[in-house]
Amino acid sequence: MRLRSFLPWLWLTPAGALLIPFFLIPILVTARNSVYVDDPFGQLLPGFTLANYAKVLSDPYYLSIFGNTLAAALGTAAVALVVGYPFAWIVARASGSSRGILLWIVYLPIYVSVIMRVFGWMVFVADSGMLNKALLGLGLTEAPVRIINEVSGMMLGLVHRYLPLMILPLVTSLRKVDDSLLRASANLGGDRSQTWWRVVMPISLPGAVAGVQLVFAGVLSDYVIPVLMGTTRFQLLAPAVYYEATTNAAWALSGAMATTVLAAVAAFLLLANLVLRRVAPWASL
Repeated sequence: MRLRSFLPWLWLTPAGALLIPFFLIPILVTARNSVYVDDPFGQLLPGFTLANYAKVLSDPYYLSIFGNTLAAALGTAAVALVVGYPFAWIVARASGSSRGILLWIVYLPIYVSVIMRVFGWMVFVADSGMLNKALLGLGLTEAPVRIINEVSGMMLGLVHRYLPLMILPLVTSLRKVDDSLLRASANLGGDRSQTWWRVVMPISLPGAVAGVQLVFAGVLSDYVIPVLMGTTRFQLLAPAVYYEATTNAAWALSGAMATTVLAAVAAFLLLANLVLRRVAPWASL
């Protein structure tokens, strides 16, 4: 009997062997470094101080970086949710090979390296890229539209990268919408919009919340797209942490920044689940 109760924990051993050394330990080291002291010579001195957190949470420069990152994360999640819902609904209602092809379209960007995708966007939206050549050729603009190395270009890359993480949870939830529920709504006089808001949306709410959580957490830690497609006029957190650690050799300060964003992600995930339980207890994660 004791062996049976202990057996499920044995299945967690492989995952634990990966998570503990490669995830938990680096987080603990980063949290420890965040309360150490940076000296003028770039050395990390052992100690205990909250001055790094005080600087991160009070300096206008770092507060602007946090604000930019939160705005980018929420904006990306909102756009991905609006764009992903219709496509996820089509995938969920498809059957057979059609569903397989649509899911393959969703999975394909995940298989491709993010660097390759960014280079593809650069070729397409650069000042001399395909998009601007087409706009100039059609006479729709007199000068190239500046997209790359702008906030708009960065947001385009972020939405493209994290859209699959929004669509897949939505598909899982929307597949739970039974056809009999749609017919019942129609028989009771509900039109398409009423059926969507009163039947489909409540059932698919866990998928929407899970998608928002995945996209939000991903954008907060994204480094490649803000560096290659973004602008220094709108800095995000991951490049700022890298800059503080490598260029300024401020390991304690960068540790405080990284620990703060980890706490923000954890708080957002917890808050989203609590709100879901309150407003939709039938659909709690």
